[in-house]
Amino acid sequence: MHGRFTLKGSAEVEARIAQVVGEAADVVHGHVPRSALRTLALMGGYGRGEGGVDRRDGAERPHNNLDFLLVLERAPRAGLKAELDDALDPLRERHGLGLDLGIVTVRALRRSPCLVMWYDMRFGHKTVAGDASFLPGLKHFTRDAILPDDVRNLAVNRGTLLVINEALRDQGALEGEARRTILRHTAKAIIGYGDALLFFLGAYDWSYAEKRRRMAGRHDVPDGFRRLYEEASAFRLEPDDARFAPRELGPWMDEVRTKLAEVHLACEASRLAVPGLKWDGYVERTLKHSLGEGGLRPGMWLRRARNVVRFRPDASPELGLRARLGLKLGGPRGGLAAAFPFVAFDVGGTPGAEFARRVLGAASSSPVDLRRAYLRFWRESGDPNFVHVARKLGLVLGAGS
Repeated sequence: MHGRFTLKGSAEVEARIAQVVGEAADVVHGHVPRSALRTLALMGGYGRGEGGVDRRDGAERPHNNLDFLLVLERAPRAGLKAELDDALDPLRERHGLGLDLGIVTVRALRRSPCLVMWYDMRFGHKTVAGDASFLPGLKHFTRDAILPDDVRNLAVNRGTLLVINEALRDQGALEGEARRTILRHTAKAIIGYGDALLFFLGAYDWSYAEKRRRMAGRHDVPDGFRRLYEEASAFRLEPDDARFAPRELGPWMDEVRTKLAEVHLACEASRLAVPGLKWDGYVERTLKHSLGEGGLRPGMWLRRARNVVRFRPDASPELGLRARLGLKLGGPRGGLAAAFPFVAFDVGGTPGAEFARRVLGAASSSPVDLRRAYLRFWRESGDPNFVHVARKLGLVLGAGS
């Protein structure tokens, strides 16, 4: 009915995923009237038919979370998201899988600008219930319409996994389950940065397999990063911790951060239209650029007005008036993105670290304090689910964490 969920999985793992998808659909139908549901879709790797498979003790199991999107005809009733999440918990426990559910309305999708996730969704999904023609019919979600600023946000999102890795290293956690977490985080970060680089090179695609093929043929991408991307792509499809066993984890983490810092700067040079961009002066440029982000959409300016009232960052005194205004209008997420490279990659020297310290409210500009402050900020303003992740990983973030 749905076609394959994985590229290399057995019939058994395909059947298992199909069972979980069917049970998840039953849960949704139990809480959402069919008249209110436009479509329920499986997104992500399994929606593309390119999901990963974990092989342990001779058995196969899905490696990634299953990502669902519920599209409603009108705004959901209060508490529906929490109600559905609670109802899906028994499936998560019974199958030992992550099940993520997003909710959006028909109107919101039709009016939304093209984000990376919406472009990927339009071309790479499986309709589980409802109108199978709706998502493919969102013709304004094209590769050329993807917002460059959203690609930057994707890189920051994936790069935050490296900050989490370093926080684990700060606590001396490099073995056992922590090591496995670091390997998976690093692979996801490398793929995210490779995807961002392909976008700014005009070669992005919704398919994991096609992006892998395109990256392999790019002679304008350094060999070292192409090798990292290929290795991470292979790991995503068939995760095998043993392939990294001979490596000393700390030096490898440092090597990856160095390479991804170079990619981040290259992508930002393209996004900001500043050839030869350097970290010196980056903050001023990115904050001034943020003044024009989002165009004239009413919803964007309403959000910016709220930011001015609610977000009161401690801006560096060296920043000009337009950069200060950009910081205010961008809100917490904009402040996180501007501070991110100085936390994740330890670049920019003292000025960069001092800017990050002020924006994030860190105790000092030491790398450890910056990471803790960044992850506290991320927990509050970046990813509301991170509180559960931090607890599971045993991260100590300070300041009442």
